[in-house]
Amino acid sequence: MNPTSRRAFLAALMLAPLAACSTRPTAPEEEGPPPDLPPLPAVRRIVLTHLKSGEMVDVIYFYNNAYDPKAMQRIDHLLRDRRTGQAGRIDPLLMDFLFDLLQRTGLPPTTVVQVTDGFRSPGTNEDLVRDNPNAARESYHLQGRALDFKVPLLPGAALAEIAKTMQRGGAAFYPSTGHTHIDTGPNRTWKTR
Repeated sequence: MNPTSRRAFLAALMLAPLAACSTRPTAPEEEGPPPDLPPLPAVRRIVLTHLKSGEMVDVIYFYNNAYDPKAMQRIDHLLRDRRTGQAGRIDPLLMDFLFDLLQRTGLPPTTVVQVTDGFRSPGTNEDLVRDNPNAARESYHLQGRALDFKVPLLPGAALAEIAKTMQRGGAAFYPSTGHTHIDTGPNRTWKTR
């Protein structure tokens, strides 16, 4: 081994542990909010209703430094794919995004959020992509990481603008349907109709 390649090999060996420390987990259940986000309260409550069915969930989904599995199961069920009945696992960070959004508007945790779309099965998403130019082929709805909703007390455009500043994921307002979209994907927004 020549001296140059030996130095490169030794440098790689020394830097490997540092590189391992700097990587972030990629699974949604292992990701946490970026460290520069303000901390959320120790107890978090959310009230969701499905706009068409009228089903409602009013739960404290986080307390004692943990997400409550039974509360999250109730959220999973409410946000199920309404076409197939299939429930997906909803990302708890999505609930934190929504909770934080409501908190920043000054609304109380008892504010009812009207959900129009939560988890989507692949078949439902394919049908939406075929019929709706706003639907994304690789939607975060497929992973339980997106929510479409309305809050009757606030204009959807204002909610989306606040959500965009929060650096918790994607956000947009859809004027054609009047709903706000948030997701726990990368921080971004896009043009809507």
